[in-house]
Amino acid sequence: MEILGWGPFLERWNAEWAAAPRTREEAEEDGEEGRLEEMVEAGLGFPPADEERITALERRLGATLPPSYRSFLAVSDGWRRAGSGVYLLGTSEGVHWHGDPFGFQEAYEKSLTSHSSAEAVLVAGMWSRALQLAVDSDMTDVLLDPGDVNAEGEWALYIYRGYSGEYPNRYESFGAFMREKYVEFHGDNGSDPGFVNDTTRALDASLERARLACLSGEDVDRQMETLAEAMRHARPRARKLYVQLTSMLGRNEYYRAEGRLEDPLVGQEFMPLAALEDARGGKDGDWFLRTLDEGDRAGGAALLERIRERGYVYESPGLFGEAVVAAREQARWGDTGGAWRTVEAALPDWEPYEDDHIAPIGLLADPILGPVVTPERGRRILSTPRGAGRSTGGDAGRPGRAGPSGPVKEKAPDGLAWLADPARQRHSYRFVLAEGIPPRELGERLGGEVLLPPHNQAETHPWRGIARDAPERVGLCGAKDGAESGPGWSFAFRDGTETFQPKRASPMGEKASRGGGRSVLVWCEIQGERSKTVPDTFHFSYSEDGRERYGFTARGGVTERRGEIPETLDPRLFFPEGTEGEHVGADESADEGEDRRVGERRMLTAVASAFGVSLPRFAIQHGRLHAVRTGPWTRPPGPGEQRLVFVRHRTPAPREEQ
Repeated sequence: MEILGWGPFLERWNAEWAAAPRTREEAEEDGEEGRLEEMVEAGLGFPPADEERITALERRLGATLPPSYRSFLAVSDGWRRAGSGVYLLGTSEGVHWHGDPFGFQEAYEKSLTSHSSAEAVLVAGMWSRALQLAVDSDMTDVLLDPGDVNAEGEWALYIYRGYSGEYPNRYESFGAFMREKYVEFHGDNGSDPGFVNDTTRALDASLERARLACLSGEDVDRQMETLAEAMRHARPRARKLYVQLTSMLGRNEYYRAEGRLEDPLVGQEFMPLAALEDARGGKDGDWFLRTLDEGDRAGGAALLERIRERGYVYESPGLFGEAVVAAREQARWGDTGGAWRTVEAALPDWEPYEDDHIAPIGLLADPILGPVVTPERGRRILSTPRGAGRSTGGDAGRPGRAGPSGPVKEKAPDGLAWLADPARQRHSYRFVLAEGIPPRELGERLGGEVLLPPHNQAETHPWRGIARDAPERVGLCGAKDGAESGPGWSFAFRDGTETFQPKRASPMGEKASRGGGRSVLVWCEIQGERSKTVPDTFHFSYSEDGRERYGFTARGGVTERRGEIPETLDPRLFFPEGTEGEHVGADESADEGEDRRVGERRMLTAVASAFGVSLPRFAIQHGRLHAVRTGPWTRPPGPGEQRLVFVRHRTPAPREEQ
C-alpha cells in the first residue's frame, strides 16, 4: 500500500529528526553547530509543488510521474537527508533523465545470457531510461525506472552506490523507498536512550506485549513479526527476544549478549550457543574470545573447550532443571523420545533468569539434549505457557491461538527395518544387541574399556579415519510393537564398516551373551549396484551364554547356515539362492531403480518381531550416544591363511644442487 497521505508521515519524520540527539552530534561533527537552529527550522522538507509546477515537470520530462512520487511533490518539493549518502532528493527543478553517462547499460547487457532472469534484463536496460532523483549525493544514484512498472502504475526505484560497485538495490516504488529510509533513520538513532518519541513509545509497547505473549505461548509467528519490526527500528531488547525465538526454531543467528559470564542469562543461555556456533565453524576461538570482557576470557576459553569436547552440560534452576538432568540421562543412552517427554512435561515449571528471558535456549548447546530439541519441538516449547505466562493462562480462548492442544503424539517404536531405507542406497552397518545388561557393560564385553563422550553419527563415521578404528555407539533398545523385551536390551551400533570377512569374523555376539545372556548380531553391506568384486552381505547370528546357537551369512547369492534356525528366521524366506553378485534379497520382478533390498528389510522386521527389539532411529541418526572402541571385529589371519599387504613408499624429490 503506497503512502499517498504524505503530510502526517513527513511531519512525523521531520519532527523526530529535529529532536534526535544525533542531529546535534552530526552538526557538531560537521562544524555546523552554529547553524543547528537554522537547519532545524528549515527541516527536511520543502514547501509543496503546486499542480502547475508538477505539470511543467511532466512536460519537461515527457512522461507522467508515478503516483507516489507525484503525490509526494504535492506535499514537499524534495527532501533532505534521504538515507545514507543522499543529501537532497527529488526536487522538481533538480530531477532529470539519467542518460547513463558512464555506459553502465552496455556493461550490464554484455553480462546477460540466455539464462538471465527477467529482473536482470530489466536492470540492464534501466540505466539509459531511468529518472535521476538524487540532486545532491555522495556518488549515489536514486533512479526511477519507467520500464519497470507495477499494476498500480508505480515505477520501480533503484539505489546504486557508485563507490561500492555493488548491484543496484530495488524498491517497489518511490513510496516504498521512503518508508524504508524512515526505518533506516530509526535504525541509526534507536540505540540512543535519548531518542524518544511517539513512534519509539508505540514500538516499545508492542514489544512488551509480544514478550508477554511469548511467555503465554501465543502465536509464535505473530510475535516474531512484531519483534522483527521493532528490531528494524533498532529498539533495545528487540534482538535479544527475537534471537531466542529463532534459536528455538532452528535458525542459528549469532547474538552478542551484553553482560558478564556471571550473569546466568549470558553465561548459561547466550554464550554457550555462541561458542557452539564458533566450534561448528571450525574457528580457532580468537574472534569469540575477543568479543568477551577481558575478565571473562579465561572462563570463555573453558566454555569453548567444553563445547568442543562435547562436555558442556546445560543447567537450569528449579523443577525444570531437575527434569533436564533426568532427560539427559535418558537421551545419552538412546531414549530421545522419553527425554523429550520429560522436558515437555516440565515446561510449565521453567523459570526465566530475568524479564527478557523467554526460552531455555542454552538447552540447544547441550551436546546430548540439543539434538533432541528439533525445530518442531522448539516450536512446541514456545507454544507452552511458561514463566510469567503461566499466571495468564495464555490465549487459549481466543481465535488464532497457536498453542499446544495436548502432548505431542510420539511415533511407535522404530523397529529395525528403517536400516534398509531406500535412501540409503549404498550402505554398511552392524549392530549387536545384548539382553539384560546396560550399555556400558556391553561395551566392556566387546573390548571397550573406556566409555567415550557422546558422539553423533558423523563423528564416528569411517570417513573421519580408518574404518576398523572407528568406535561403536552404545545405548538402550526400545521394545517393538508392545512386545515383551524382558529385562531390556542394549545395543552397540556403527554405520559404515570395514569389509566383512566371513572366515575371519570375531565372535562379538558370543562375547556379548556370556554369563547366561542372549545376543543378536547383524552385519550388513549393500553396494548399491550389482558387483562381483565386493558382493552384498547379510550376516546374522544368535548367541546364548557365550555360544552361537544359530545364524547364517547370505553373501553373493550363496547362504551359509549354522545351527537350527527357527522357521520365522529361515534365510530362505528372505534371501533365495541366486547367482554370484546378486543383491541381498533382490526382487527380480522389480524394475531397475526400484528398491532392491526387500530381503534385507523383511529379515530386519522378522528379527525385531522375534526378539521384541527396536533401534532408536532418531537417536542413532541425529542424536549423540556414548561410544566405545571395541576389540577387532575381524581377527588377524591364522596359520595357513594368507594376507595381502600394500606398502606405499615415497621417494623424496632430488635436492637441487647449489
